[in-house]
Amino acid sequence: MQCREIMSHDVQWIRPGETVAGAAKMMAFYNVGLLPICSADGKPLGVITDRDIALRVIGKDRLAAQTVVEDVMTTPVQSVTSDCALDRVGELMTKAGVSRLLVLDKAGHLEGLVSVADLMVRAPGHTASEAARGVYARETSVHLASGHPRPASKPDPAFFHGVREVPRDYASTAENPARVEADAVVHGGTNDLKEFPA
Repeated sequence: MQCREIMSHDVQWIRPGETVAGAAKMMAFYNVGLLPICSADGKPLGVITDRDIALRVIGKDRLAAQTVVEDVMTTPVQSVTSDCALDRVGELMTKAGVSRLLVLDKAGHLEGLVSVADLMVRAPGHTASEAARGVYARETSVHLASGHPRPASKPDPAFFHGVREVPRDYASTAENPARVEADAVVHGGTNDLKEFPA
């Protein structure tokens, strides 16, 4: 099977000058967690996710109505072509640690989107299960190492200014990619650990 057989074709995209507030409203309206950011001719420049908004806008006390998506989008774009074999789609998701890939035509224009959910519903069982296992493996160690459920404590404001006091029972940064990503975002790091890593 090829990607074109399971991908979503009806994908909304936005321009890089759109505000984050506008993007969030579109996400809510279309009930999606990701919007591609494209140039006027439909070539993807990046993506913005609900996670990007949480970490790069709200987490950094930026005003969503005054922040443009180009300033907080994830780049580079992780993509495949519509003729990509589903086994390869799963491998790419696993390697990049992402649950969604943009689908581009031969000229690099946005053609659709393929997700782990698409694989789970429509792909052969082994392909879907391997992809899901690979994509979500990064979360397993965090859940296993995090101890018992407990109420979240408010973060120490000093954390956002360089102080790294983390509770001893909290998963180490080596086992917690979300903590590594949050640290990088809060302190102006690169996009290396964002949802669509290079």
